[in-house]
Amino acid sequence: MHKITTKDFPDLDFGDVRRSERFLTIIDNLSTHPGISIPKQNANWYDTKATYSFFKNEDVTLESLQAAIRSYGITQLENVDQVLIIHDISSISYDDLKAEGLGYLANKEGRGILCMSSIAVSEQGTPLALVNQHTWVRPIEELGKAKDRKQKEFEHKESYNWYQSISQVNEHIGDSLQKIHIADREADIYDLFFCGYTDQTEILVRAAHNRHLTNGSHLWDVVAEQSSISTVELQVPDKKGRNKIAIQAEVRYQQVEILRPSKSKHQYQSVELTAIEVRQVSEKLEWQEEPVCWKLLTTLAVTTPAQALQCVRWYTYRWLIERFHYVLKSGTKVEELQLKQAESLQKAIHVFSIAAMRIMQMVYLSRANPELSCELILTKAEWTVLYVLIHKKKELPPQPPTIDEAIRWIGKLGGHLGRRSDGPPGLQAVWVGYQRIMDAANFYEIFALENLGKG
Repeated sequence: MHKITTKDFPDLDFGDVRRSERFLTIIDNLSTHPGISIPKQNANWYDTKATYSFFKNEDVTLESLQAAIRSYGITQLENVDQVLIIHDISSISYDDLKAEGLGYLANKEGRGILCMSSIAVSEQGTPLALVNQHTWVRPIEELGKAKDRKQKEFEHKESYNWYQSISQVNEHIGDSLQKIHIADREADIYDLFFCGYTDQTEILVRAAHNRHLTNGSHLWDVVAEQSSISTVELQVPDKKGRNKIAIQAEVRYQQVEILRPSKSKHQYQSVELTAIEVRQVSEKLEWQEEPVCWKLLTTLAVTTPAQALQCVRWYTYRWLIERFHYVLKSGTKVEELQLKQAESLQKAIHVFSIAAMRIMQMVYLSRANPELSCELILTKAEWTVLYVLIHKKKELPPQPPTIDEAIRWIGKLGGHLGRRSDGPPGLQAVWVGYQRIMDAANFYEIFALENLGKG
């Protein structure tokens, strides 16, 4: 994996060039040795201590790290006219860590940090960049006060994070490209739909409510009455979220005008949207608790069956942010950090997230563009030692291997069997295999094997 530089972060500003250099070093260490503890990532105690000091440094603020993520992400969207922005909240758990300032999670026992991430994805489903992220903690003193939260203004509710995230992406990316924001049921918020009426912005979310319509009926009752426009095959994650299984589903859609909820104080009394229903018609799989039934709402103009089916396909890419969280937690082991302050942990989550996205990009780029040269993702030293490890010989091919070949070889080093029925290597096999390459590449560079590959 190629090293990143300050040129990749146009808005990088920690007040001292040495902090910027340490920031880049940490990301490179995480990217090349995911899942390895901070002491093991560093060559000596000085670098280990400097890494811990970076996360504790008051001059390295959460705002400066968030700005760095945005600037780095936006630089990766050049030459793109339209992009899908997938948003989600993840709980980063530190139940057993006695760190000061942690908040509660799903229950009174859980402790940790909440993280809202936004990743950019191509229309074909290739992860392009992490473009926005912010973290927060739920104050322990507010635990059990759900009734009080319902009385708060929208800007003071936790659900406001969805609105804030979409608005920040719109502001920082601007109107230079079309943005289609995609989110799960937590984002079915009346105020949120009006984000989609700004320039170059649309919303596509999974619905959580059977809302009232202006004609006096209920939203999903009306859609259910429509004829199916098509039966499609969908690839849905299995129970463990590792593989995808094909199911058959019917698709319906209808233009609707939704009334403002009675408790909402939004200035507009209604909003016009397209409602799309995706209902599984094939037999329920053994591990499924319920058949698939997606109910989608979008500001996109849907006037043909093809446009409705395109929305369905785009929504299936929401699974990618689940894979991003998987790499962040299981790959970089961010939940195993031993920092003693919640703010230090929040800083680390942002830095670890950049590395997680780099690992994810490497895997998915190989699937989207398998014939490209592997030198897009690997240095000469990395693909050289990879070739030698796999083929057990030092003579190199006249041209670098393709990305597809390189990722399959890396996956093999990480335990992927490579049988025809196995499909391409998964994220875990790649990050494990990549660690082996980096260990070998370090020896290659240390001993300067100038004649390797010359016969």
